[in-house]
Amino acid sequence: MANSPYTFRDLTQQRGDAPLRAYWQQLADASSSAEAIYQTPAFFDFLCDTAHAGQTPYLYGAYRSGQAQLLGLIALQHQRRASAVARWQHGEQLVILGSGVLMPPQPGSPATPVPAAHGALLHALHAFLLEQFRHAQALVYRALPACDPVWQAVLQERGALLPLHLHGWRDCHYMNLPRSYADYLAQLGSKRRYNLKRQQRLLSEQAGAALRVLAIEHPAQLEALQQALAQCCSSVQRAQLWDDAELQALAQRGLLLCYRIDAGAQPCGVVLGLHRDGVYHLFNILPDPRWQALSAGTTLLQLALADLCDRRYCQRLEFGYGNPAPAHHAGNQTSRRSHLLLMRRNWRNRLRWVAQSWQTGLRTLAARYR
Repeated sequence: MANSPYTFRDLTQQRGDAPLRAYWQQLADASSSAEAIYQTPAFFDFLCDTAHAGQTPYLYGAYRSGQAQLLGLIALQHQRRASAVARWQHGEQLVILGSGVLMPPQPGSPATPVPAAHGALLHALHAFLLEQFRHAQALVYRALPACDPVWQAVLQERGALLPLHLHGWRDCHYMNLPRSYADYLAQLGSKRRYNLKRQQRLLSEQAGAALRVLAIEHPAQLEALQQALAQCCSSVQRAQLWDDAELQALAQRGLLLCYRIDAGAQPCGVVLGLHRDGVYHLFNILPDPRWQALSAGTTLLQLALADLCDRRYCQRLEFGYGNPAPAHHAGNQTSRRSHLLLMRRNWRNRLRWVAQSWQTGLRTLAARYR
């Protein structure tokens, strides 16, 4: 690192500094990452407020060597596994939040960092982090687009790190939302519009009351959400979702936006998600099991879409990894992304790489002949 054109400083303890937070928010607002919400000061505060054992958030500043002016920011989470089996399977990891570095945009192109400078900074950053965290086995980019400068930089590192695509390159679905729900419906065929109305009508009739949408985003509304989750989820499923403390912290930070859909006084289902700056990240659609046969999940999504278009003025809906049901595909676009691990080159990680590559190859082959 002695000859590096960049240096890095731990700014975690300064995260409350007003000028730093203003610059941080400015960079996050200009970020082109689909996961920009995870690069914001608010989400970093959430991680600090709810940190579990073995999960520690850090904020680093990037500087040109010999200069005091802050160039960019890197938010990450250091993850240490509790069990010996988990440590063998995954090792300690450094998760780069938002799958990228927050840097000023290139003049004339508001969302694109200078490629050459970005690549050089990434090389220096990777070397610094692996030197700083001697026991960390991998740097993790959870949703890295194929065209991202990070991946281009990895290709140029010529063997310095061992790249592993945990599940290969996968499609992430997203939807650009129109200005109103009426405009969204106008994009659909007449048969599709008829079916959506019919599904909502049947659910309302079977539940015995008109459907009502409650948007939940403030701490005072969480009791209604928790009641609906208790009815719509099994205990096993509920344990996999945000716990009560996490919901409280997300709401306090202005990140939470969930929906409870009621028929009269009884909940028919819940939609869980986060929102920031016109982008909604959809995590779960959870219909009451009694109404699943009536395509309740589709109805929940449509009622949430109506609110996002008409009241929230969201521009994009992010579904994340996976393949939504065909009923949810209308208007969707896809982006190829990867859960990328950049691993140290040692015998243990080579074994992990071989084993995971075999699993990915077999999974791809099975999907092809399905």
